[in-house]
Amino acid sequence: MSWQPHDQFTNSPFMRGLPPLRIPAGWQICWNTLDIDSKPEDGDLGGSSLFFAINEGRRFLIDAMFRPEFDPNGSFLLEVRYRPWPRTEKGRRRKDVPFNTGVDDEVVHTFETRSMTELVEQLQHWIARCTVWTIEGH
Repeated sequence: MSWQPHDQFTNSPFMRGLPPLRIPAGWQICWNTLDIDSKPEDGDLGGSSLFFAINEGRRFLIDAMFRPEFDPNGSFLLEVRYRPWPRTEKGRRRKDVPFNTGVDDEVVHTFETRSMTELVEQLQHWIARCTVWTIEGH
């Protein structure tokens, strides 16, 4: 077997800085630009969101941001939101409505820190919790 350039992707700068995360089945990672070597005081953290994941079956969204963007005095902000099931007039779940349509999200948890380590720990905790947590009945 000969060497291929894509064989080295795991050693690329794009992969080296990613924190190891345990992601159970059911989650969709929409983006992950977390870098374990980034420090708030460097002023290089920004973008509207650093990590975003959804669990459509459990109706949770997890968003990790840095606010204010690129501010050395800023901090990481983790937000866990629940998106209720759309309901019929009789109160039954409507499964024909796409997940991303305009239902009001409920913020169930926020966490703020300047530590990447603490942010990753909270991410792990909330991904695990939201994998088994059921807010609404049938």
